[in-house]
Amino acid sequence: MWWLRARRAHTRLPLGFLMFTLLAAIVQDTPLFLPSIWAGGSELVQAVTLVPLVLTSVLFDCLHTRLDAAENTGIRPVRFFDVLLTLGVVVLALAVGEVIVMVTGAASAETLGRNTAFLAGLTLLCGALFGRSAVLVPALWPLISVLFGMRAAGDPYPWTILLEPPGTWYASTGALLMLAVGVGAHLLPPNRFVRRAA
Repeated sequence: MWWLRARRAHTRLPLGFLMFTLLAAIVQDTPLFLPSIWAGGSELVQAVTLVPLVLTSVLFDCLHTRLDAAENTGIRPVRFFDVLLTLGVVVLALAVGEVIVMVTGAASAETLGRNTAFLAGLTLLCGALFGRSAVLVPALWPLISVLFGMRAAGDPYPWTILLEPPGTWYASTGALLMLAVGVGAHLLPPNRFVRRAA
């Protein structure tokens, strides 16, 4: 399909999924100790929390492999295809997480789909608002969450989303809301955002 080739998704996303799956299978429930400002000292974080960054970074790169002038004046529903690609990535990430849980029993892998949905939505939103220059925002979200998102050791604020344990309803709701907002922002005409970069 012409659109997948234009986005280079047919070559980049399979490699991204392979790396995503391998990393998730390797780290499983491995803990990381990261610095936290509000919690004071180090905070224990599941390594799998960082794994969706691989997939969303590749997705961001694919979505910004574009010809803005041609796509903004064309009649093909390119933005709709971009949204389908994003939703497909989220569904596959969810499936990978469930398979890893079944095969290895690593409970933290259940967060892969939720966290990928959140970061994918953040990717779409930042891309719509700031263009390619926003690539670091989704990538920095886990670090921001750990540095500033802990009320106490092991007790993240709800806004962090990524740090919440599997099955937390408000984290899942927040991830779906972020994905919906990102999709809505991406589908709007680009001239609605004054600061959009080429």
